[in-house]
Amino acid sequence: MPSNTPLIVRRQPPIRLATTLAAWCGLACLACWVHAEETNRLSSDVIIPKSVFVSEGDMGRDPFFPATTRLQKKAPDDAGRRQPVKLDFSRLLKLTGITASAKPIANINNLTFATGEEQDVKVEGGRVKIRVLEIREKSVVVSVENQSEPVVLNLRDSPLDFTK
Repeated sequence: MPSNTPLIVRRQPPIRLATTLAAWCGLACLACWVHAEETNRLSSDVIIPKSVFVSEGDMGRDPFFPATTRLQKKAPDDAGRRQPVKLDFSRLLKLTGITASAKPIANINNLTFATGEEQDVKVEGGRVKIRVLEIREKSVVVSVENQSEPVVLNLRDSPLDFTK
């Protein structure tokens, strides 16, 4: 008995059509790739200029700080020239103690010095370099930086009050 059920047959696309389509897509991609490679190359006639910065006096300006005045030349001020002020730091040096031994030691502004030693000492206006020339029984002779003559520092004669 013959059956009346219909036969379902699937149709496959022709292989020739699929291969042709794939080949055309490959050729199109290859053509685009070749064209892109040509356009990304620099031509030999294009010259890129180098940057030149000029900073001479009033000519030119700083691209990062356009309002700066440091590039402008300053006029020499001959009329207002002053002699440098020499500060006398010797008044700020205080001799606070002397130890009497085979090698005497002086205490100046809370720093210890032996004869011939040189150190920077903190004072109110900054720092000053001093050298101890001689240590006596109640005084010390020091050479202060930027002063031509040595300075004598004396111990205070006031007794210390330990009752407070």
